[in-house]
Amino acid sequence: MKFNRRVYICLIIALIFSLRVDGAASQKSVAEMLEIARKQFYAAIEDEKQIDPAIALFKRIGAAEPKYTGRMQVYIGSLIALRGKHAFFPHTKLKWARRGLAIMDSGLQKSQNDIEALFIHGTTCYYLPFFFKRGDDAQRDFREIIKLMPQQMDTYDPKLIANVVAFLLENVKLTDNQKTYLQMLKDRLQP
Repeated sequence: MKFNRRVYICLIIALIFSLRVDGAASQKSVAEMLEIARKQFYAAIEDEKQIDPAIALFKRIGAAEPKYTGRMQVYIGSLIALRGKHAFFPHTKLKWARRGLAIMDSGLQKSQNDIEALFIHGTTCYYLPFFFKRGDDAQRDFREIIKLMPQQMDTYDPKLIANVVAFLLENVKLTDNQKTYLQMLKDRLQP
């Protein structure tokens, strides 16, 4: 009987603490939450335990700021597909990847001109195994990013744009004009 009472007390304390932590997180600005969520996203690539907290945070951001709904959905879809990387059985890997890709594609339809959504979608497709046949999707996303960059780059975090530019220069087949343009951006973005 005493043991059950202790368990209940511990659960109540944990619940109160989690409500306090959740309340503190909700008081952060959307920009701050987005920065934290991005870090969790990249941490989830190597640490499966980061996937669910990142998904929860992206959902919270999408609910708090409807204009980010599509972008958040792309991130969530990518995280769900990432569960496939960490799964043990091949059929489970495939299931998670397909489910995540469907969510990502739906999110990208809502944010077709969002550089960040295009980048997450494109890089996820880029790193998928060849049998998913998503290489063309990745290249299309990267071309669209380059097209949108002149009009939109000032509306994004400069660190994000610098990462996008560096990735494109290192990993994407580019025309000479595109290389020159991106190199100029890279030089301009470096301190």
